[in-house]
Amino acid sequence: MVNTMNKWTRKRILDTFTELVNEHGYDAVTIQMILEKAEIGKTTFYRYFRNKSDLLYGHYEDLYDAAVEDEQCNDVTDLFILLLKITRENPEELSMFDTIGYESYREFIYKYTYARGKEILETAWKRELTEKEKFHVAFFCGGGARILEEYACGKYRNMTPEEAGKAVASMASDRYRVTIDKPAYRKKKTKR
Repeated sequence: MVNTMNKWTRKRILDTFTELVNEHGYDAVTIQMILEKAEIGKTTFYRYFRNKSDLLYGHYEDLYDAAVEDEQCNDVTDLFILLLKITRENPEELSMFDTIGYESYREFIYKYTYARGKEILETAWKRELTEKEKFHVAFFCGGGARILEEYACGKYRNMTPEEAGKAVASMASDRYRVTIDKPAYRKKKTKR
């Protein structure tokens, strides 16, 4: 029961943050606004998040994990399509990209996508990635974070998420286009 309550509270905080960002923009949202709208205390907030930047990470983590868990997501091509679709369909994404520096939204996207992408590949290949393969994943994830931002901003407006996702996947060699082992992903996700 405690685990369910923790998930519900965390989701409530993130949903409130997302609503406020959509209404006011990332820079204007304060921790106090989140506390008041979510009707929680400071202690509860800080049990789940260190600061407002930490909410960015939690927000993207949830989006990415929901895309992986989606019934339509079977391989990395499907994952690209779903991430682009989510980015385009959620107006708060645009405001979150206004952040800059080491704790920017783009940086969080890169870090999380790299870590989870590496896990997906290592699980599919049943081995650790080589240095060169890690470099490929890092390069791809860095560019992918930028593409998500540009896609959220309306660049490539004439490309559907399906077209854009397939175009992204086509740039990777066939060996990187693996099937996602969802049970293994869930197991690794819970270990973090």
